[in-house]
Amino acid sequence: MDLEELLKGYSFPQDVIGVLTASGITKLYPPQIEAIKKGVLDKKNLVMAMPTAAGKTLIAELCMLRSILHENGKCLYIVPLKALAGEKYHDFKDKYEKLGIKTGIATGDLDSPSKYLNKYQILIATAEKVDSLLRARSGGLIPNLSVVVLDEIHFINDESRGPTLEILTTRIRQMKPDIQVLALSATISNAKEIAGWLDAELACSQWRPIPLKEGVYYNERILFDNDSIRIVKEEGPDDLNKLTLDTLRGGGQVLVFVNSRRSAQASSRGLCGSSSAVLKPEERNLLKDLAKQIAEDPSATKVCKKLADTVAQGAAFHHAGLTPKQRTLIEEHFKKNIIKVICSTPTLAAGVNLPARRAIIRDCKRYASGLGSVYIPTFEYKQCAGRAGRPQYDDHGEAVLMAKSLSEQNTLFERFILAKPEPITSKLGSESALRIHVLSSVAAGYVHDIEGMFAFLSHTFLAYQHRGIDLIGLVGEIFDFLHRNGFVDKSGFRFFTTPLGNTTSRLYIDPVTALTLRDGLTKIHKGKSFSPSGLLHLMACCPDSELLSVGKNDHDELEGLAQKLEDELVMTADDLPLLQDAYAFYATLKTMGMMDRWINEEKEETICDDFGVGPGDIYRHVESMGWLLYAAGMIAGLNHFKDLTFVLEDLRSRVKYGIREELLELASLKGVGRIRARQLFKHGYHKLEDLRSATAGQISAVKTIGKVLADDIMAQLK
Repeated sequence: MDLEELLKGYSFPQDVIGVLTASGITKLYPPQIEAIKKGVLDKKNLVMAMPTAAGKTLIAELCMLRSILHENGKCLYIVPLKALAGEKYHDFKDKYEKLGIKTGIATGDLDSPSKYLNKYQILIATAEKVDSLLRARSGGLIPNLSVVVLDEIHFINDESRGPTLEILTTRIRQMKPDIQVLALSATISNAKEIAGWLDAELACSQWRPIPLKEGVYYNERILFDNDSIRIVKEEGPDDLNKLTLDTLRGGGQVLVFVNSRRSAQASSRGLCGSSSAVLKPEERNLLKDLAKQIAEDPSATKVCKKLADTVAQGAAFHHAGLTPKQRTLIEEHFKKNIIKVICSTPTLAAGVNLPARRAIIRDCKRYASGLGSVYIPTFEYKQCAGRAGRPQYDDHGEAVLMAKSLSEQNTLFERFILAKPEPITSKLGSESALRIHVLSSVAAGYVHDIEGMFAFLSHTFLAYQHRGIDLIGLVGEIFDFLHRNGFVDKSGFRFFTTPLGNTTSRLYIDPVTALTLRDGLTKIHKGKSFSPSGLLHLMACCPDSELLSVGKNDHDELEGLAQKLEDELVMTADDLPLLQDAYAFYATLKTMGMMDRWINEEKEETICDDFGVGPGDIYRHVESMGWLLYAAGMIAGLNHFKDLTFVLEDLRSRVKYGIREELLELASLKGVGRIRARQLFKHGYHKLEDLRSATAGQISAVKTIGKVLADDIMAQLK
């Protein structure tokens, strides 16, 4: 099917046709033709279950453009991850801004205002952000929409993100029954069930523009699923190097998937010799500059230096312990074919679009608590395998599992290559998920009683999958909990939220988190002794807190810490059943301990070494702790604990910057941060007033400041 001919048939203007065909696409792929035949451009709902790069996004773009051009419509493009949102935003903005179509992005603070969002024709957002807008009664957002795209719909299967995506999808369809819904995924075995839930047509295909060969490597041979065999002749210290070199020498790139961060780092180091062997002189220079950028960052840690060492030789590792900036740098240089190999945990497979000629799944087992070493889900393998094959570069992609014996080779074929991925299931049935979303539904004014909530939930994927589930019983228990704990009040059969309920919903926190914060702050208000450490521990006791894992070697040290801080800890096992579990108690203490070291200006490198974390972990804990301190401040204000609001706000700033209290004023300057603030303090600049009496030249003489930042500081002071 000719793309230009199709667009003319649907009355697309010539300038729009020019933009769409400028990328070189002139003919539609078979899966795209199927989507057109299923009526997607005639406003039919559609589930597209197709491999990566089969053209799902283009179909979504055509639907959005048709609506914008012919109906003055507005479109919402929902993604599961911030990284994906950024990728789609830049792509759509670059393509359509010249046509006067405004593209916006919303991924920020979950209670930030949203008035500006309606000025965009295409809004890209995470599910959590859109859900928070609806909680804040941004009523104008959904009624104005004509198309909603649910990218990576299989994230409904995710324990943490799935319930929000499911509730949001149900809510949008309830508020705008005639909205066109497009659900996109590369890996769904029960796509027909998803389509049934969404009242959608189904376009399902295994066709790929770059054919995928799946195989298992054993004894220097890859046996593929089409019965072909590739002999791997490369010399190398181990099988992984041989497989990698086999691809690199042919001009390809390699993604290696392993089961842990430590393995990702060790594997990339072990592959440096292979990647370095194929580098061109100009690539070496670019990689040298990139490595220098990573290693010379003021807050660089040992992990950063290890990354810089491997990057200089054309290899890299990628995992959640890296900062977003580091991960972005690696991804960009891999896309440009400058970095040749990335060793990653499977998180990369669910993230941005990053194809390689060969995806090597080295580890198909990982440790599970209480079970030992177990096989990864088939779904996860398919996600990793789907990264194989670079459009415009390769005529095929290869996904290769690694076996240690002939018997294991057969097992891997049956368990992963020949098997279907596990079906997607609703994760909304957990008490925590229902508690959060029942409260938000009442707070936003969407439901007023148990019957209304039951009617709404009966349209969820949970109800569609489990027809006999006792929703009335579940909803009744949740309403009873919310009423008993002061989140909702009752008048007859109708419920309405209290100030606590409204605040909890708007803050996007679990009601149990709100109770924990309220009870802890009330104890302090009544005279309970506390310290910054005690407040940090209170935050760590909340269900929404991100906790560090605890090993046996931590127990003695954490027991000592508990005794040392006994009088400062706000919450005890008598207050919270959670803390009666030794492991949970130790996890809260360890998390508090790391953040305490952070706000007392311990070096990032030392924190990483002592707590077994990466810079990215510190970043995530800072974000999580900062949000909880903000929530605590709001709840303190709600309860008229005015003195505590100031204490919490100062501690929140200390967490944000990683500083002691005396640096609060200096760190508030844009571009300064914890390291530069300490340098200014050492040079006698203790307050903003001290800086006002200095010249830009004097400030620029301070180590790490420089002339550009000094001039900017002077401008800020004015």
